[in-house]
Amino acid sequence: MAHLDRKNIQDLLSAKKYDELRQQFACTDPADVADLIDELDSAELEQVFSILDNTVASEVLSELDADEIEDVLERLPPSRLAKVMEEMAPDDAADLFNELDSDEQNRVLDFFEPSKKKEIQELAHYGEDTAGGLMTPEFCAVSSEATVQQAISSLAEADYSDPVNSVFAVDKHGRLVGEIHISELISKPGRALVKEVVNPDPVFAVVDENQVEVARKVRKYDLLVIPVVDHKKKLIGRITVDDIIDVIDEEAAEDLARMAGAPDIEYNESSPLSIARLRLPWLLVTMLTGTLVSFVVQKITGIHRAVCLVAFIPVILGMGGNTGAQATAVTVRSIALGEIKFSRLAGVFRREMLVGAMMGTVCSVLIAVVVWINLTYFAKVDPGISLVRLIMVVGCSMFIAMTFAALNGTVLPVVLHRFRIDPAVASGPFVSTSNDLSASLIFLGMCYLLLPG
Repeated sequence: MAHLDRKNIQDLLSAKKYDELRQQFACTDPADVADLIDELDSAELEQVFSILDNTVASEVLSELDADEIEDVLERLPPSRLAKVMEEMAPDDAADLFNELDSDEQNRVLDFFEPSKKKEIQELAHYGEDTAGGLMTPEFCAVSSEATVQQAISSLAEADYSDPVNSVFAVDKHGRLVGEIHISELISKPGRALVKEVVNPDPVFAVVDENQVEVARKVRKYDLLVIPVVDHKKKLIGRITVDDIIDVIDEEAAEDLARMAGAPDIEYNESSPLSIARLRLPWLLVTMLTGTLVSFVVQKITGIHRAVCLVAFIPVILGMGGNTGAQATAVTVRSIALGEIKFSRLAGVFRREMLVGAMMGTVCSVLIAVVVWINLTYFAKVDPGISLVRLIMVVGCSMFIAMTFAALNGTVLPVVLHRFRIDPAVASGPFVSTSNDLSASLIFLGMCYLLLPG
């Protein structure tokens, strides 16, 4: 495989050695070419795509990120873009088509052949986050009444842009009735009927099914390909595992962005004003709750007998926040993978509360030792009150705060999910700030309860 780097590309462009550069691109993996293109400036990018042949250009475009694709599309004339898209797998071509605005789409469609134009328009019609938006209409379907030899022959005659590893059996109305892997098919007797050798209950996706649900099915059943059917169970396409990997990566990036309170990552924003507008609401939630926490802390510092315990407020808030974050991370992941069922929620809540209580017990004992050491050897203030009471305030506060935080970190994502709100948002501003507020209130309550006067 040829080795390419940015300097190598720039030198070949400067020397106008286009044939050599074209040959090196053809011998380099499209994913590596896409990484190199990201390092080029606009002029170099335009030069590179002007010399790439349509096949290589289509493979490279399929590997680019959305923002990189936008830069390329601005520099490709409609006629060239149409030729490049014709070389792409139908699902990739439809994704690229959806990146264009309506005027650009109309200009590109003028250069398509009628059959290709119809195919692209039909795929582009499906929602981006649905099975229809992910599928390719290329698949190998044979009649369930055909023989194994006829099915194998149909494979040899077909030309697919993506590798085919499964054969689907359909009835006379085109409805999916079975599936078999090619390696299994070729091992069966040639005269056997397809309906006798296929899996009669294949896992499938409905055309308008959300891509997350499709990804869960592929993960659960370890599939390499999943057929897509309409609401009458007529086979209309297939989704391959490489597209599912992209979905998982995309969903993980979105959840990470929302958990961090930075949804601009999800929307690929680059404008400072747009980024600030998207992030500011989450920061305002944090600021509002933080202000309430400061009022509570101010109240605690106003309690004369609790002055010597003020130094322990940060550690109590921190332990509560981290405990809640751990519980939330586990819960959000379980919800995303479909592992949490509402019929088992009581058990989940009980488990997390016990986990929080156990961790709270250990940490409260340790912090009690720290409080004793601090007040005995380092504190300069005479509290004028029993050391045992002061230790109990800090120890009980930490125990209750961590137990509550573990339960809150589990309940809040589930409640949000129940109300069809993405639970990933709970992991950032909501859980952390609510745990800070609850921990400070718990500490204040312990002060009033356990400290006389």
